[in-house]
Amino acid sequence: MAALVVPPLRPDVRPARRAVLPRALQQAPHDRRVDHAGRLPRRELPGRVRGRALSMKERKRRPSGEASREHILETALRLFREKGFDGTTMRDIAATAGLSLGAAYYWFPSKEALVLAYYARQQDTHAEASRAALASLPDLRSRLGAVMHAKIDMLKDDRKLLRAILRSTLGADEPISVFSEETSAVRRQSIDIFLETIKADESIPEDARPLLAQMLWTLHLGLLLYFVNDTSEDLGKTRALVDGSLDLVCNLAPLLASPMLAPTREQITSLLSDAGLFAAKK
Repeated sequence: MAALVVPPLRPDVRPARRAVLPRALQQAPHDRRVDHAGRLPRRELPGRVRGRALSMKERKRRPSGEASREHILETALRLFREKGFDGTTMRDIAATAGLSLGAAYYWFPSKEALVLAYYARQQDTHAEASRAALASLPDLRSRLGAVMHAKIDMLKDDRKLLRAILRSTLGADEPISVFSEETSAVRRQSIDIFLETIKADESIPEDARPLLAQMLWTLHLGLLLYFVNDTSEDLGKTRALVDGSLDLVCNLAPLLASPMLAPTREQITSLLSDAGLFAAKK
């Protein structure tokens, strides 16, 4: 019987190698379309938008670096306002921004990451505006009013956007929830502003301040929920609700700060801590 002869491989033929995606693309969400070889469709390759190659002139006009990040964020927020959070995809955002899908995922791995970036930016802006106002206000009532109204002033043009993402902010398992682990840093920063606001009032004992700051933050969430749906002229009803609520808080603050209520304060703090809801610094 004749021996089986296996012809040698031609020196110019090499085994096909599987495409290796950049790390940012490997970590992209599962809805991305990647073929069996790990390749992106041609229209999603860098330098191509909607299936066509960009000209050199177009590429020069495209933002780069940190400018790209801000451009993507602004584009996403605009689409969230127009189409809603659920109705907008990362593909929509990349196409509208004039960037490849890979570039969008490089800066933001998901839509939720875009919302988290928006939260952080707004919190930084609010903290800066609040601290500037607090420097010249001596009494607790005026200081609290400055902090609360600064938040309203800052967000008054974003109410449609906030309504668009509101449905995804209630469950703690949602990344953009106000109670999620992903928003914990922004949550603590927001509570810290209220803590700074009441520190100047020596009538409030030090052990009562963290709980009062937590309560003020919770109050401000309720006020914002009303604010995003307020249809009154110049947000008059929201402004009145803020002022009335703060008047009540300032009237009740001495009672909350009473030494007789120290055990009650500790009990409330412990209850909130056990539930994972207490974020103020003790």
